[in-house]
Amino acid sequence: MQTLMRITAIKLTAIIFLLGLSFFSHAKDINCKGKVTAVMDYPTYCDGGYAFITTGSNGKWICPASDKGNAIVLAALAANKSVDVYINNNNDAITCQTLPSYVKSRYIIIRS
Repeated sequence: MQTLMRITAIKLTAIIFLLGLSFFSHAKDINCKGKVTAVMDYPTYCDGGYAFITTGSNGKWICPASDKGNAIVLAALAANKSVDVYINNNNDAITCQTLPSYVKSRYIIIRS
């Protein structure tokens, strides 16, 4: 019985550790949110996908991470909706004001 309790405690500790690790892995993402102001097809820089600019990206182009991200960007542009665009900040090396062009987003959320 005591062995079973130890195993359960170890499993719970591992789950809590992994959840905490997951939280901190996205803590360094920046959100260059805003309205989508432009979309272009630029397969050379965006792995065959689109590039887009938001009002929060300081005029720099962002590449969606997937075809689904491409669809979200087009839907936001067509519906005049805002998007949250999360980008890895490379250990505080970049901000939305200092984005390089054609940076890949981690994920995109469309807002109402």
